[in-house]
Amino acid sequence: MIHTVCETSNLRCVHYAERIWDAVADFDVDNGTLGYLENPTDGGVIHAFNKGTSEGKAVVLVHNPEWTEDTSNRLNQRKDKFFIAAGVPFRAYTLHEGDEFALSESGFVGTPEIGKYVSINADGKLAVADAPVEGTVMVGQIMRKRQIGSTLVTNLRTYGYERMMYMVKVESLA
Repeated sequence: MIHTVCETSNLRCVHYAERIWDAVADFDVDNGTLGYLENPTDGGVIHAFNKGTSEGKAVVLVHNPEWTEDTSNRLNQRKDKFFIAAGVPFRAYTLHEGDEFALSESGFVGTPEIGKYVSINADGKLAVADAPVEGTVMVGQIMRKRQIGSTLVTNLRTYGYERMMYMVKVESLA
């Protein structure tokens, strides 16, 4: 299964030392999933993560480092094979207007294209639309795309992998 790949290099949380939340979910989560956090009920510091949006709740983006300490299996190191298992704590970044983040195609519902608008659906993915959707908690626009990685094809096998990354800029948050 191919999982969503996410890049967070242009987030306010990353550049201005804002808090990065500790979260956990009772379901498997891909990097790049969007949602909101519930305050811990046990007095701890790990928040419950929910996919989608909720009025009055800040939008967060899930992104945990993809690398594992187990180097015996090379598939463990592939970003598109990485997911966060249910019950495992992970990082969540609060989104702000003007933030930019990149997702691979599997993070979208619909075909991502430069200039199209996105909003968050109930599964925590970005729904692609031709115009901004009114009444949504977040509206973003796909600003650019780029390929990362490459492949080398021989008679015996294909080496490497490549994927397109789509940079989304957060236009407005409710």
